Amino acid sequence: MKRKLLTISGRVLLAVTLSVSSLSLPCTSFSARAEVVEQTTQPVTSVDYNNLEQLVQNNRNLKNSLENYTTNKETYQNMLSTLETERDYMKFMQEKYEDDAETKAVYKMNASRLSMSISQITKQLESLETKTQSVSRQKTIDSYVLTAQSLMRTYNQMNTKAQAEEKNYEAAQSSYQEALKKQSAGMATAADVMAAADTMASAKNRYESYRQQAANARFNLLSNLGLEDSSTITIGSVPLPDLAAIDAVDFASDVETAAGNSSSVQNARHQSAGTATELSVKSDKETQAEGTVRSQMQSLYDELKAAKLQYEGAANAYESASIAYASLQKKQQAGMLSQSDYLQGVADYYSALDAKESAVIQLNQAWETYNWTVKGVS
Repeated sequence: MKRKLLTISGRVLLAVTLSVSSLSLPCTSFSARAEVVEQTTQPVTSVDYNNLEQLVQNNRNLKNSLENYTTNKETYQNMLSTLETERDYMKFMQEKYEDDAETKAVYKMNASRLSMSISQITKQLESLETKTQSVSRQKTIDSYVLTAQSLMRTYNQMNTKAQAEEKNYEAAQSSYQEALKKQSAGMATAADVMAAADTMASAKNRYESYRQQAANARFNLLSNLGLEDSSTITIGSVPLPDLAAIDAVDFASDVETAAGNSSSVQNARHQSAGTATELSVKSDKETQAEGTVRSQMQSLYDELKAAKLQYEGAANAYESASIAYASLQKKQQAGMLSQSDYLQGVADYYSALDAKESAVIQLNQAWETYNWTVKGVS
């Protein structure tokens, strides 16, 4: 399967500069249609999650869509294309790593996150197609922000995975070299060396795969923001939601607000009816639409609580890993560790960091999806 990238005009080969803490990647320039990428008058040097609403308004597609109904529909379709491209490739990578349960789960989780965003944008498009005029200005902007948030989460997820797998790869390389030395001394078999080589090759493949997906997500994120993919632009992290705000959620009130903002509920409530039969049909449709919103909100609320518990567990594990990492550094300085043992300890720390950051992203997704649904952007 060939990787499809959002250039609207076709497929391109992607290679891009990333900065993942200590991770440096080669840089290649990209071409994209002018409708997708537009320079801002004030050069953008960083992308911050909390500033996405301002940044998306650099996109010429968004500017046009706010003024033109037809362009607005095309804008939603382009957003869907971006997310579907990312989602489809995550599914492809999921199949590719069928025999690697951990890596397969990562791609499956990201495909699921993107599918959720796709569902939200699709509903907005369907709502738009039932009207003779464009949706509100704010809802159009909100949909762009939602898409940018989804792409930024994917980028950060792939970034942290690449960083962790780079450390695993370094540890595997060291273990392989150690296995070769032991074999020369008669202390390891050819099978031991082969096993170390397989572990090293797997770690390298995962590292390169995550690195490539981070590059893809970066390109699509910056395109969505109307920016060129320049190495001078840094992308910030996905923030941890306010845990106190999550604990303080008034679920019953949010359900009523979500129903009032739902386009399907609004359409049912505003359906014309004159006869008793028509009034009965209208009432049934309204009840059904409200029931769908209530069911959706319950699922999102349950997912939010589960994501919060997952984060708390990952945060505790990371705290323990940080203590172990500090001890590891002291032992290394004292010359008490072999290079292989030290690098494996570093890899273990970065794996715990990756797990914590992944949990942050999952909780962020759950919280944002819940809030977008309350606002009717779903």
